[in-house]
Amino acid sequence: MDVEQTKLSTGPAVVKLRYVATGHVPESSPHNFLLPAMTEFGDERLLPLHSIRPIPTKSKLGSATDRLDTHGFTAVNYPTTLHAPPYTSLSLTDPELLKQYLIPETSEMIKDITGCKTTIPEALLLRAALWSEDADALASHGANKTAPSELETGFPQFIGFNPEKGPVSPASKIHLDYSPTGARIHIRNFHPDIMRAAADIIHHEDSLLAAGKSLKDHYRDCDGPRWALFSVWRPLKTVQRDPLVVADFRTCKADDYVAVQVKFPALGRPESDETHTIESLVARYSEGHKWYWIDKQTPEEVMVLRFFDSDLEAQGYTASGGVLHSSVEVLGTEDEEVRESLEIRYFCIW
Repeated sequence: MDVEQTKLSTGPAVVKLRYVATGHVPESSPHNFLLPAMTEFGDERLLPLHSIRPIPTKSKLGSATDRLDTHGFTAVNYPTTLHAPPYTSLSLTDPELLKQYLIPETSEMIKDITGCKTTIPEALLLRAALWSEDADALASHGANKTAPSELETGFPQFIGFNPEKGPVSPASKIHLDYSPTGARIHIRNFHPDIMRAAADIIHHEDSLLAAGKSLKDHYRDCDGPRWALFSVWRPLKTVQRDPLVVADFRTCKADDYVAVQVKFPALGRPESDETHTIESLVARYSEGHKWYWIDKQTPEEVMVLRFFDSDLEAQGYTASGGVLHSSVEVLGTEDEEVRESLEIRYFCIW
C-alpha cells in the first residue's frame, strides 16, 4: 500500500484537539505521571482526521513497517491467542494471561515490524475510565510504600490493574511522552530492570558526555546499539468514543513543541520515597499538522507509536522521530460507552 494515499475519514471527521496556547508556558502537574492540568491546554481546535485504513494483516507487515518509517506510527491487524475462544475481553485485563500470551506475541510483532533484536516490555496501562481532572489511578501508582502490590514492584509494571484504585482514564491532551532528554532520563530511572537492560547504552552515552561530545552528533558512530521507545495500543472492544489520534511527525515543526516536566515515583524500589522528573513534550497549533485515526477501531487492530529513536535523532529529526498523540472528543459520541484500551510500552534495542 502507498502510505501517502490516505483518505479523509468516512466516519465522524471533526474532533476536538487540545493545544497549548501561543505564548503560554504550561505549569507542570504536582502529581506523579500526569501532564499539566487541562486548563493549561487553552487552545482547542476542531480539526479533521485522516484514516489509517486499509490496515495490513500479519502476513503483510511490510507496509506497516513502511508507514512506521515515514509517519512515525503504523497499524496492523494482529489478533492474539487472547482474541479467540475460550478467552474474552476480560482476559485482556488479567495480568497472568497477559504475561503468558499477549506480551510475548506482541513482542514478536514489534520485532517483525521494526527489525530490533531485543524487546523489553516495561509497562502495561489499562484505560477504562472517563476522563476527570481529579488525579486518577495513574497518579497513585507506585505511591503505596508500606504494602506495595506486585503490580507496582514487578516488571513490567501493570498500571490501572489494581481493583482498589481502578483503571486509568484517557490522555486527552496532545503530547509526546518523552523528549530526547526525557527518553534518556527514563531508561536511567524508570525501574531497576530497565536500567540493567540499558547498561550498554548508558555506558556509551555517558562516555561521550564525559568527553564533551553531543549524543545527537556522535552516539550512532560510537558502537553503542541503536535503541528506541514504542507504544503498542489496542482497544478491548470496538472504540465508540475518545479514540486515539496521532500526528504525522513530518508535519510538526521544532517550535511546535513545548517542554514540560512530569514526575515519576521510584518504581521497583519500595524502600525509596524518591521521585525523578522527566521531560515530556506538549504542542502549539500549526496549520501543517496532519492527524490520523482508526475509525471504530477493533480489538484486533493495533496501533504502534514511536516515542524516540536514537537513529532518527542522529539524522536530525525533530523530537527524534517521536509522534504527538492524544485521545480526542468526537462530536456526537458523548453518550457512548466508555473506551477500554490496553497499551504496552516497549524499550527496543538493535
